[in-house]
Amino acid sequence: MKLTILTTVAVLLLWFISGRSLRAAEDFAVTLTVSDGASHQEATTQPAAAAAPARPALECKVGGVIEARWKVTSTADRLMKDVLVHFYVVKTDRAGQAPPALEPKNVLVESALTMDFDPKSSTRSAMNVRPEEPGTYLVRIEADEGPDAAARITFAAVDLVVK
Repeated sequence: MKLTILTTVAVLLLWFISGRSLRAAEDFAVTLTVSDGASHQEATTQPAAAAAPARPALECKVGGVIEARWKVTSTADRLMKDVLVHFYVVKTDRAGQAPPALEPKNVLVESALTMDFDPKSSTRSAMNVRPEEPGTYLVRIEADEGPDAAARITFAAVDLVVK
């Protein structure tokens, strides 16, 4: 009898946690377009799982102007408070690498703001960057719901390969 009750409680707890994670993961849709004027790559909301598909990559020339356009849309039916919208371009060792620490010497550009999202509302922006050194850079936009959310970061990212 005790084993059955414990099993039932464990199943209900897992169901509650997984349901919360799925709901939180669906709270935002994110798009990112990176362009050098001649070609572009677009990324949409990407899963954080280890088996996530490879990031799209854009090759460009040193010193060229790169435009990054992003949009974050709330897909929730409720007010989303204190969401950190964080955009950055950071030098990495290789394409597909996990986001590195944002050490100032490696960050080309970074912006962040905390905002509330009404149901189904969105925000968008564009930013230009001019990489002066060859290498690989991660271009990423995040919607971070904060430490209390189960699946708190929704993002889109593109690798920028500068030659």
